[in-house]
Amino acid sequence: MGAGFYEVAMDRALRNFDKRQREVTARHRRLAQGYVTKVNRNGTIEHKPIRRVRASGISIRLALLAGLCFFVFKAFLLAGLGAEEYALRIGHLANGTLIERAGAWLMGADPVTTALTTLILPYLS
Repeated sequence: MGAGFYEVAMDRALRNFDKRQREVTARHRRLAQGYVTKVNRNGTIEHKPIRRVRASGISIRLALLAGLCFFVFKAFLLAGLGAEEYALRIGHLANGTLIERAGAWLMGADPVTTALTTLILPYLS
């Protein structure tokens, strides 16, 4: 057998080693985020990573933070413009295209926005 055979075999072995090493490293990173220890059917102790709740790659915490920022933004707009001017602008949006009507529905003054506005108003004066 020629030297080419050994080079191919070593190349394959090196690729397999690199693949296994990447898998072990990825598992260690997941375990570093937290794990649960369980005993499987064979009596072997296993460490399983804790599953994080994610909605299509976005954490729930990030989604809640984005929602809070949206309500704070609306509250600052309502406090800055005043209730009458804000309602006038929302009314103007409500008479527009489908996207403008959707924006008017989203930007409407809801109880959370009005409560945040009452909290923000003393600091804007």
